[in-house]
Amino acid sequence: MSGRGWLLILVLVLGAAGTVLGMRRFEGDPPQVAGPESLLLGRQAQEITFDLADAGTGLRSIRVVFESATGEETLFSEDFPGSTFGGAVRGTAPATVTVTLDPATLPRTVAEGFLRVTARDWSWRETFRGNETRVDVPVTIDRKPPRIAVATGLTYVKRGGVGVVVYSPSEDTVRDGVRVGEAFFPGHPWGERKVAFYSVPTDAARNPKIRVEAEDAAGNVSSARWPVVVRERAMPEANVTLPASFLDEKVRELAAAEGVETADLIQAFDQINTEVRAANEAQVREALAESAPEQLWEGPFLQLPNSKVTSRFAERRTYFVGGKSVSKATHFGYDLASTSAAPIIAAAAGRVAFADELGIYGNCVLVDHGLGVGTLYGHLSRVDVAPGDAVGRGETLGLSGETGLAGGDHLHFAILVGDTYVDPLEWWDPKWMRENVEARIAR
Repeated sequence: MSGRGWLLILVLVLGAAGTVLGMRRFEGDPPQVAGPESLLLGRQAQEITFDLADAGTGLRSIRVVFESATGEETLFSEDFPGSTFGGAVRGTAPATVTVTLDPATLPRTVAEGFLRVTARDWSWRETFRGNETRVDVPVTIDRKPPRIAVATGLTYVKRGGVGVVVYSPSEDTVRDGVRVGEAFFPGHPWGERKVAFYSVPTDAARNPKIRVEAEDAAGNVSSARWPVVVRERAMPEANVTLPASFLDEKVRELAAAEGVETADLIQAFDQINTEVRAANEAQVREALAESAPEQLWEGPFLQLPNSKVTSRFAERRTYFVGGKSVSKATHFGYDLASTSAAPIIAAAAGRVAFADELGIYGNCVLVDHGLGVGTLYGHLSRVDVAPGDAVGRGETLGLSGETGLAGGDHLHFAILVGDTYVDPLEWWDPKWMRENVEARIAR
């Protein structure tokens, strides 16, 4: 072949290569930008994340600007290394950009604007400036927290006891309820208002701050106080001696079921009394977390008929073996003894939230009574209900027994408000229920 032929082939090859390169470099797919469709900000600074990618020539630049009536502010700007012919040095690797928008740095008159994200790639389009994607995210700034009107007057609450408050937020909220120290008790709709049952936990600090809190969609939080007097009281204490038979039979049996090593039965008991107990308490709260938004009960709760109290609420127990202290725990309920295999009744109307084996509580039934109130029935020998069952006041749930960490046939009965155990004695008292619950929530 002559030189001219070879030259023609070379020109054709280069032309084809140029055409392929040109087609690739003139690609028309703009960068992809993924982020929130809109933003609502309160008083606090907020981090906003955008995910960007370009599967063609790669990202060339990213700009994030906040624009309002008062002007523009650049929040992020980056140019990625690359070249017109080679594209992005980083290839088509995606990028994640996080910016912070702080309303405190903006004039108080600014109530809205746009968060503008602009991304370009290394395409030859737009006179070699590349394909551009621009995303405008509307931003609304609400600095005004909700107002709270409390309808409840002077309230007396004892430590370990329960209070009720009725209140009205001025706007829709994402969270509202009562805060007692570090504990929070969610509120529930009550007609056109809200109601919250709350407690002063037995381990709360003295004179805890008690207030209604409300948070709006923008994250603004407000609180309101009303007169609450906390009546202090000393919690009962008890020393419990564990007999060898209890360790050898009960502890060994429960340890095997819970996967606890039994080489040292005293150590096994302590592990059950602390670690297994904590895990069981977490299960209790999980089962009762989705409480019905309406009141399912009426009137005072029922105590197990013909029963004798053998252990009291919030009893601080120290366990001994051979005269030596081996473990500690707080008993958050009442132990009620009746006849062997006595029928266990629902203290009030509600819906069964749990009915199964539950570690230290053995065969256990949890009943949700609505508005964050629940009851626990432990150590049953037989369970006659299933989760989801509606039960009436006084309806049989099962039979008493000594399953779990029980030393004899009895019922462990407890009441929870939210995540907190409360004293059942109040709920058994018709006078207390009339004056402290029914009168408070009368519509």
